[in-house]
Amino acid sequence: MIKKRSKTKIPKVLSLEEIEKLISLPSPKAPTGIRNKAIISTFAYAGLRAMELVNLKVSDIGLKEGWIHIKGGKTGDRDIPISPKLEPYLISWNNIRPKHIRYFFTTLKGKRLQDRYIREMIRRLGEKIDLKVYPHKLRHSFATHTLKRDDINTRELQALLGHKALSSTQVYTHIEPKELHKKLREDKEKKKQDLNNLFQQFLNKQNELANQVKEMLDKALAE
Repeated sequence: MIKKRSKTKIPKVLSLEEIEKLISLPSPKAPTGIRNKAIISTFAYAGLRAMELVNLKVSDIGLKEGWIHIKGGKTGDRDIPISPKLEPYLISWNNIRPKHIRYFFTTLKGKRLQDRYIREMIRRLGEKIDLKVYPHKLRHSFATHTLKRDDINTRELQALLGHKALSSTQVYTHIEPKELHKKLREDKEKKKQDLNNLFQQFLNKQNELANQVKEMLDKALAE
């Protein structure tokens, strides 16, 4: 008996606009708001796993060097570049975070944040804008939007995400049904427009030819 091949489940992701909207929700005037903006941005713009984020130490954040160092991930240590979108949020939190503390993301009293708190914080913020959001969905979003860039290939994304198997990364190369439908519709509209333009060019050429013939006849009759 031949076993049916299971369909690849395409991760649901947030659009870039939805990510920005989510990041805008925490108050920039409150210390916890500044911290939470940095947390959401780190998931969305660096693609960390939840436990990787809570385990980040101050020494792992190289703001001058432009790298986040992940220690002991599923595939060992790896470095993730700090993007221009992420950098200001990390700097803002770094300026006000409790000092002489081992971990980078902490409570205002300097205690390491719990994974459960972060998940709940992100879930509640998502509900405010009618979105179902959790840390791994932000990681999926990072992967999907990163792969759309021309300068990143699947192997490079695999290294950024810390995937052991390339197949885990290749799921992001699949086009979502809505995106495929949109692309097909756009292609159809483009072909239709191209045909209309071609037909219009044909009519213009016909009119031009007719005018030339008329001019020749008028000239011949006038002689």
